[in-house]
Amino acid sequence: MAGPLGKKVDAPSHYAPEILFPILRSQQRHEKNLIDQDGFDIWNIHELFWLNLSEQSHHDQISIHIPANSRSTIESKSMKLFINSLIHRRFKDLDEVKNEIKAQVEAIVEAKVIIDAIHTQIKSEHTQVTVSKNLTVNKTKSNQISMQKFGGFRSLCPVTSQPDIAEILIESDIHKDDMEGISCYLGSFFERECFHELCVEFICNDLVKAGFKVNKVEGFFERRGGIAIIPIRYPRKN
Repeated sequence: MAGPLGKKVDAPSHYAPEILFPILRSQQRHEKNLIDQDGFDIWNIHELFWLNLSEQSHHDQISIHIPANSRSTIESKSMKLFINSLIHRRFKDLDEVKNEIKAQVEAIVEAKVIIDAIHTQIKSEHTQVTVSKNLTVNKTKSNQISMQKFGGFRSLCPVTSQPDIAEILIESDIHKDDMEGISCYLGSFFERECFHELCVEFICNDLVKAGFKVNKVEGFFERRGGIAIIPIRYPRKN
């Protein structure tokens, strides 16, 4: 059974947890030769609409943290349809809504998830991505770990070929002489078909293999349909 991404699908007319569609992590990573990584995929849910037992409407915002080592992730459109379908069920309070979302997502990804407040960016220095096919990053010696933000990152959805825009935050020992090279490397994703999570895993992988001491890579992808996906990866420490 294929998921709804890239297809015309009517909004559910009932509460529809069955619409959640898993994507195996192993399929995404097959033969990619990635370093071992930990982290989370954070789904910022900006449009959580639900009704209480008195038929009163509520609008809340939450985040869902799915571990990077879960067996599966969730197809984005199926998550949007599931969240929208919550309006067809009545809940005692927000905690009951959160518990229902948590239970349904955990059943699909086969891992424990965390429901939290909306995840926001930390302040950092900003560099604009330069569109390029240059994949060469030359490590210049630097003994200082800092957070650098690269704006204007773009990749393409592998299913719809539509652009996905993001800001990439990299916590690493990046020397100022390497900023242009990393900017050009990130620009090489401009016409590359790659899901959000895999983009961040590639970035973390390639920087580590280039000799950088990477603490963390975050991809703040712009939201669609009220949901923003923010993959965060850390090189696994053995």
